Amino acid sequence: MPLTLEQLTEQNLILLEVIAGSRAYGLEVPESDTDIRGIFILPQEMLYGMEYIPQVANETNDIVYYELGRYVELLIKNNPTILELVAMPAACILQRNPLLDEIRLDQVLSKLCMNTFAGYARTQLKKARGLNKKILNKMGKHRKGILEFCWVVEGQGTVPVNDWLAARGWKQEDCGLV
Repeated sequence: MPLTLEQLTEQNLILLEVIAGSRAYGLEVPESDTDIRGIFILPQEMLYGMEYIPQVANETNDIVYYELGRYVELLIKNNPTILELVAMPAACILQRNPLLDEIRLDQVLSKLCMNTFAGYARTQLKKARGLNKKILNKMGKHRKGILEFCWVVEGQGTVPVNDWLAARGWKQEDCGLV
C-alpha cells in the first residue's frame, strides 16, 4: 500500500520540510509554483515488511519527500537536489527534526560533488533549451541586481547581503561593494 502526502502529515512521519526551487533563492516570478522537498521515515510495519517506498510525491513533483534511507544514499552520492536540503536557508525551513542536526554538509561533501553538480547543470541547460522557456514562460520585468545573489555568513547560517547591510544601516559603497 503506497503512502500518500496526507498520511505523511497525519502519521507525523515528516522529519524535514522545506521550500525549495526558485522561491528558496528569491528567483521566483508571480507565476512561479512553490516546490516543497522533505524527508520522511517509513512507518515501522513498512520498514520491516516488503513495502519499501523510497519517495512520496504529488503528480507534478512539486512536492517530494524522500525516505530517510534513500536520502542518506543520495547524500553519499552528492546528489545536488539532496545536498540542497542540507544547506537550505533557515527562512525556507518549514519543519526540521533535531535528528537531522547530526548531518552536516562538511561531513558529506567530496570531490564527487564537482561531477554531480556539473552533470546536473548540463541536464538543466538541456531542459531549458528544450522547453524554449524564454518564449513560453515570460520572465518578470524586474531584473535582479548582482547583490541579490550575494549572501553573508552569519552565525550558523547565511543572510542576503542586502538585508545584512540594511540591518547595520550601511550602503554597499561603504564596504567596497561597488
